[in-house]
Parts: sequence; structure tokens; C-alpha cells
Amino acid sequence: MNPVLKKEPWTLQLGLNHHKPYDFCVFSWQSEKSKVSGYYLIYRFVVAALLLSISVFCLSVSQHPNYWFIYLSHNGLILQTIHLGVAAALPVQLLLTPPKDGFDNSLSHSSRFSWFLYNVTNSISLIISAVFWAGFSVVEREPKDTDFLIHGMNSIITICDLFISKRPCRLLHFTHSLAIFIPYGVFSVIYWAAGGRRENGMSAIYPLLDWDNVSVTLPRVTVGLILGLLFIHGLVWALHLFRDRVLNCVNSHRTEEKPALHGQWNPALNIDENRVVGFDIIV
Repeated sequence: MNPVLKKEPWTLQLGLNHHKPYDFCVFSWQSEKSKVSGYYLIYRFVVAALLLSISVFCLSVSQHPNYWFIYLSHNGLILQTIHLGVAAALPVQLLLTPPKDGFDNSLSHSSRFSWFLYNVTNSISLIISAVFWAGFSVVEREPKDTDFLIHGMNSIITICDLFISKRPCRLLHFTHSLAIFIPYGVFSVIYWAAGGRRENGMSAIYPLLDWDNVSVTLPRVTVGLILGLLFIHGLVWALHLFRDRVLNCVNSHRTEEKPALHGQWNPALNIDENRVVGFDIIV
């Protein structure tokens, strides 16, 4: 069993408490974990702009924009765009917000929200891609030019960001994704009950959500969601462990020097012996 799971109670595993706020604002391989890299800032804003561009482009070229927001894949893309936008704001906040008492290692509300979005979008993007490319959601329509942008780029960015960032992952955080999947399932039922249709006239938004045959769909969706979410989040958690193990092996010979007067919450904020404040951005 992972030593972290042995030390932390399950209530803490479910929560969003973390004693290293700068883990949300640095590269995973940085030797100086207490400084914000200029390259990291560029990476964050470029990726956020890329996802925003993909979302706007896919919506603008859609032949049925009125139906665009009923699909989980499209909402997942929007949610991932919001997540990357918030993630880009965190290192800026770290640089601009001084610590209240000089030493504060608690997470801000924006960092907690960003961590929640990170957990949710990791699972949703991989599940959307897996279901789509397995053919469970597109059996009745022709392929579209935007399929790869919506159902491929999301998972590519998720996996790349997993190894690039230093963000932690907890096994019990799979429950966070239920905050999106359950409301969407309820929406699909309400949409069907209200007589809603897809652009092709079908009552089911996805073949897997065919509520005309509720006795089959409900257990299939319930079991599939639980098993699929556990598997996908377990895979994401394992990839985080693999990332950290590799980095620990590579950096085992390195020791990070911590200045005596260095803010824990705002590590980029340096205070010299004359109490003069300055910002450090490593490039």
C-alpha cells in the first residue's frame, strides 16, 4: 500500500488540503521547487489559449449549434478550458499575493477549486475519449472533422499536463468526478422526459443513455460509471505515482536550498535582511 494512504485518514484523502501550495505552480522536474518558472507561465497560458481556441472553433463550425451544449463531450471540453484558465492564474496569484504573516503553507480557495477541476477533468477527458473511440457513442452518425479536437486533444493535454505539472493526486478523489457525471445523468433524463431530441430526431443524447429502455439503461449506466470511473482514476493515480517515483530517482542526488526568509505560500516572494521585498521568476 502507498505510504501516503497509511499515514492519512480517509477523511483527509477526500479533502483538498495540501501543505505545498507551490506544487500547483511549478514544473514537476524543477530543481528549485520554491520558484515560479517563466517557462511555466508561458506553458500555462499557451495551453489555456489552445483549449479556448478549440472550444470556440468547434462551436463556430458546428452545423447544429443549438444542440452543441447537450453533449457531455462538449461540456467536458468547456470544463477543461475553465480548468486550464484557472491553472494559469495560480502562478500569477502566487507572485502577486504576499503572505499575510510571512509564512503560510495553506492552499487558497482558488488552488482548491483548481485542484477539484483537475481531478474532474482528468477523469472526464479520458472517459470521453475511451467511450468515443470505442464506438459506443457514434454508432449512428458519420465521422466529423472536429472529432479529434474534441475527443482526442482533451486526453492528450490531460496526460501531458499530468507529467509536466507537480500537482498531487489522491485515490479517493475519484468521487469529485461524480459532481459532474451525476448532474449530467439527471439532465439527460429530464431532457428525454421533456421530449428533447437530438439534431437527427433521436430521443437519446447518446446510445448509452437510451431512457426509452430504462430497465436496461439505468443498471448499465450505474455499473459502467462506477467501474469506469474507478479504473480511469486509478490509472491517473498510478501515473502520478510513476511520475513521482521517476522524479525522485532522478533528483535523489539533489538538495534544494531554502532561504531562511522565504515565504512558504508565496515562494516567489523574497525578503532580504533589510526586509526589502522582491519577486523571483526563474527562466
